[in-house]
Amino acid sequence: MIRISGRMFDGVTYASVGALVAVFIFFRMYANPFDLSAPLPIVLFAAIAGGGMIAALLLFRISNSAVAQGDHLVKQGRYQEALARYERAIRLVRRPSYAWTSRGVAMRYLGRLDEALRCHENAIRLDPENEVAWCNLGTVYFKKGLLAKALDCYDKAIHIRPKYAIAWNNKGVVYARMNRFADADKCHTKATKLRPEYVAAWLNRGEVLARLGDRDEAQKCLERARSISRTAAA
Repeated sequence: MIRISGRMFDGVTYASVGALVAVFIFFRMYANPFDLSAPLPIVLFAAIAGGGMIAALLLFRISNSAVAQGDHLVKQGRYQEALARYERAIRLVRRPSYAWTSRGVAMRYLGRLDEALRCHENAIRLDPENEVAWCNLGTVYFKKGLLAKALDCYDKAIHIRPKYAIAWNNKGVVYARMNRFADADKCHTKATKLRPEYVAAWLNRGEVLARLGDRDEAQKCLERARSISRTAAA
């Protein structure tokens, strides 16, 4: 099981702090920390502090790169390979909420819903304001048939980011599954207003309108989705 915190980041932090304490005590800097007549301790102290900061920054950049590589692999359908990138990112930095979120997405695509659930819960534990994690947690609950929990997650995502079109669309999908088609239409309408080129939201709204008996508007939504798709493919 992967730890929530990054082991390498912890190692850099502890090593830097330990080295700073050692220099401070060995050279008795506590007596006169800014003694310019003996510059070596000051130089060493500054070098260690600077080196620790640079190492932490490098770990952060490498972690971001690993997540980006994983996201690219997910788009290619190479989910198992993506997991290795996300796990690397999680080990590199402290509080890697974004990496846990992406790992959860890959787990969901692999059909490993319980593991996906734990990933998104870890992401939220690290960053309760991670609206993407809340949205993806909602999708996992939806896949598991826990519709009330899914709605709660989408509401939390929308509370954090009111203009989050994906969360609005997904909330509409849950309402449609619950046969609350009028509520679903409101959600899909909101999603298309926030993101007019959102094909899935137009398709979902069209299906909901058809269920509500408004065939003409449903057809318009379908045509809108087709138009967007053709434009994107051109």
